[in-house]
Amino acid sequence: MAKLKSFTKQAKTKSKKEQKLESADDFQAAGVEFEEAAGKWRAGDAAKSMRFFRRAIDVYDQGLRKFPQSVDLAYNKARVQLEIATHPILVDELEQPLRAVLDESLASHRYTLQLDPENSDALFNASQVLTAIAELIATDEDEESGNEAEALKALREALDLQSTCLGLQERKYQEFLELERFANEQNTSDKPAASAAASKEDASESGGAEEEDDEWFNVVEPATSDTLIDTLLAQLATLTTFCSILSSSPEAAPSNTLAWVEEISTSVINKIETISRDRHGRVQEVALARANLVSAMLEAGYRSGKIDAETYGRELNSIFSKSEFEQSVEGLLAKARSLLALSSALGDSDNGDAESQSTLRRNVLTASISSLKSASAIRGISQEDLVATHLLRGDASLYLYSMAFPPASRQTAVKTSSQNAKNAEVYYRNASRLTSDEEERDVASLKSTVAQYLQGYSQGNNTQGDISGLLQASPRGQEWVMKELEEMMSENLVPQALFL
Repeated sequence: MAKLKSFTKQAKTKSKKEQKLESADDFQAAGVEFEEAAGKWRAGDAAKSMRFFRRAIDVYDQGLRKFPQSVDLAYNKARVQLEIATHPILVDELEQPLRAVLDESLASHRYTLQLDPENSDALFNASQVLTAIAELIATDEDEESGNEAEALKALREALDLQSTCLGLQERKYQEFLELERFANEQNTSDKPAASAAASKEDASESGGAEEEDDEWFNVVEPATSDTLIDTLLAQLATLTTFCSILSSSPEAAPSNTLAWVEEISTSVINKIETISRDRHGRVQEVALARANLVSAMLEAGYRSGKIDAETYGRELNSIFSKSEFEQSVEGLLAKARSLLALSSALGDSDNGDAESQSTLRRNVLTASISSLKSASAIRGISQEDLVATHLLRGDASLYLYSMAFPPASRQTAVKTSSQNAKNAEVYYRNASRLTSDEEERDVASLKSTVAQYLQGYSQGNNTQGDISGLLQASPRGQEWVMKELEEMMSENLVPQALFL
């Protein structure tokens, strides 16, 4: 996510005992050393890695007090603050609330941009901070109701920053192409002379290198087509998050907001498809980002009444029918999640014919399970993705189970309810055994127990409303179990009538 600025120093180094933080370069060197140490420990000891990152931030902060106009110190401080707030291994080691750390990073990025308004890396990273803040607001249950408008505002600012960043990168890319063309022409006409001059210059530098002290200087990487694709992908991701929040809280934005999103999305999609046309290694990545955005836009459109269920289903199938997704774990997982989102939207809506929508929903859930089965069978699938396939297959099975109860009350679902609950129990149990994440394991284990309870109810073995056994199902305690059950009911994973 965050872009690391590169630095180079000459060969001669000072010992740590001799090192004095006097110049901006001294603070820069000390901070980078702490960052390098943090990187080495990140995988093996997250707490130790966090301590080194904290030291790096402190050094950059000390340097800024002495050299407040140093863009490099300001940028690096902001970048490290973003990294500790967004890296999954480091987030658990934060001593402050996540929102507070993100706010600090945003303030640091704003300061960097005051010093250097055309710093494309800082623009990009600032947009990532804003997107992270918006996602936190949208998913944090402790946030006050109605803050979705604040999240959408942050995403609009993120899109503005990404647009500015892209404009600068496009200009630099054109400059790079011109320099490359000029260099090629020079190499063709002056190759012997240039080689001789280069040899003479190398000899001169070699003779004087030992007399130089340590010196840090920026290595400015040229903008390439991949640089542009990265920024455009970030825009697509931001737009996807925007649509997801809009789906859950349509009242948080004016009624014409979705049309505005569609207009921007069309422009971004056209541009990224043009730029990535010759970048074959990124075709699948671009296709997946586009599919996720279209899926989120379709859900927002359906929930706001702008499209009907048939259009939603047809367009969703079309976008995920691309050949790039057939043997892609990420693509098949994304397809399954999009189908589950369609099922949820259909379940929450009373628009259209109930019978036809129930049929469509059943077909959608069956298709999602099929996609997940295909994903799990792909050779080389990661453990994390394999766990995801089991969890999502469990969810899809419970959705099918719930269709046996009002308001759907599908006769087919009634006949297969026991089997659907049994399938869900197996999938969740597999997920709890495979995952290395403690919280995920506990959630999957509880869901497996809930599925067992539902199977027993369908077979006449459990009494409606008697959940005393479930409340003892987790070592996390009854309060945690009740919270998880309430969440499952709010997501319509289980029929509320059985637990109230």
